[in-house]
Amino acid sequence: MTGKHHIVIETLRIKYEFDIRRNLTIIQGDSATGKTTLTDLLQDYARDEVNGPIRLQSDVPCVVFGGTEQNWESFIQTIKESIVFIDEGYSFIRSREFAEVIRQTDNYYVLITREALTCLPYSINEIYGIRTSGRFHYPEQIYHEFYPIYKEETECTLNKSAEPVILAEDSKSGYLFLKNCCADKECISAEGNSNIYQIIKKMPREKKMIVIADGAAFGAFIEKVLSVARYHRNIMLYLPESFEWLVLKSGIIQILNLDEILNHPESYIESSKYFSWERFFCELLEKETSDDPIRQYHKNRLTDFYLEGKNKERILEVFPEEVKVLIES
Repeated sequence: MTGKHHIVIETLRIKYEFDIRRNLTIIQGDSATGKTTLTDLLQDYARDEVNGPIRLQSDVPCVVFGGTEQNWESFIQTIKESIVFIDEGYSFIRSREFAEVIRQTDNYYVLITREALTCLPYSINEIYGIRTSGRFHYPEQIYHEFYPIYKEETECTLNKSAEPVILAEDSKSGYLFLKNCCADKECISAEGNSNIYQIIKKMPREKKMIVIADGAAFGAFIEKVLSVARYHRNIMLYLPESFEWLVLKSGIIQILNLDEILNHPESYIESSKYFSWERFFCELLEKETSDDPIRQYHKNRLTDFYLEGKNKERILEVFPEEVKVLIES
């Protein structure tokens, strides 16, 4: 399944309106914020779509899992090209088996959970809370909307008296590019996004660090890492979609309809093929450069085309200015 899907579900007294645009969407929040009410409305609508009091607008089916811990797999395998909502309380969504099963499907999944799902590569940009908006001023209907909880760049005050350590998510192309840009600064690899928390937790408070990782698959780790960054107050996070997204955004590779692809990737990324958007951007870059040894992109190494001169500068220009300055200075 592809595309952004606009959903409105309402009664005379309550209304939810939101967009779903990736295969994995996470809904978080405390009790009494409207999470379970949303799935209850969808279930009630399914019982009586024609004569019931609930109205649903959606261009694809919206299905709520209401079974037991034992029958989730058989249920999911019967659903095609739908948005599947799973309310909190089901432990199977934390399992590797669940991740492997949904990887093979063409559905989108909306998972309501207060726990990090470390087996799933979900984006920091698709973690939402639900809030009541003042959009409607009359008392008959309460309006609920989704709002993003996190953003790709944190605001923090760095200690100007110390050189920053640059921490890259892994040891592949993104790290190689950063190490090339850092000159005499310390640039290290976390050897995987799951290791970033432990590294920054052990860092002395007098040091400062810039953490750069792929936001497209960092959703399960963002809250723990942010908790340390807020305490440390000398850590900056920059979490773009992926390094390949940065390269494509720089424009150094000419690709037909590239602006449209980058502005609306959900229209081009098939959920059954790409479990995470970072894989799509990597494959696109590899495919479009495969016939040119000079520009040829490899996940595990970089040619001088990406590491020298104007091309290097154009990639750096995509970084936020305050991050770029700290890397280059």
